[in-house]
Amino acid sequence: MKKFLITLIYASLATMVVAYLFKTLSWAGFGEMAVASLWLHIGSYLGYSVLVKENKDDRILYPMIVLVVIVLANVFNLGAESSAMVLIAFVVLLAYVAFHLLAKDYLDKNDIPILRKISMGVLGIFIIAGIFKLLHFSGADMLLIVGCGAVAFMLLLVGTTKGLKRKK
Repeated sequence: MKKFLITLIYASLATMVVAYLFKTLSWAGFGEMAVASLWLHIGSYLGYSVLVKENKDDRILYPMIVLVVIVLANVFNLGAESSAMVLIAFVVLLAYVAFHLLAKDYLDKNDIPILRKISMGVLGIFIIAGIFKLLHFSGADMLLIVGCGAVAFMLLLVGTTKGLKRKK
């Protein structure tokens, strides 16, 4: 059950990153996907906190606080179209994803050290893509597609390898 819930947490976060990409590029019809992936992510975290008994990691509180803030911002529709809110949404998503990719042994151990280095590079691409998009540089859309796709792939890879033991 623990492995399934960890994979679900990371997979739903990868879906949220893809939904952010579609929303940023103004592709129609993906608003429902964003809401569904957010609630799936929240549900998987709640399931993990209730069903996994050996959960002694206090860092689970940080993602839960961010998720509550996101839900409150959506419920009260806090400046969704302002340019400041776009920047805040990007920074919050970046920090949230970076926490999941780079926090050492978060939710379970990961014995593949190269994933952390690759995650740093992917997050760098994502940061550059976000800056290009915010400054309206040419090629920003393609860079954002590559950056979000790479981040989503790394989230899936890191999430599915949590708790796996390497043979020596």
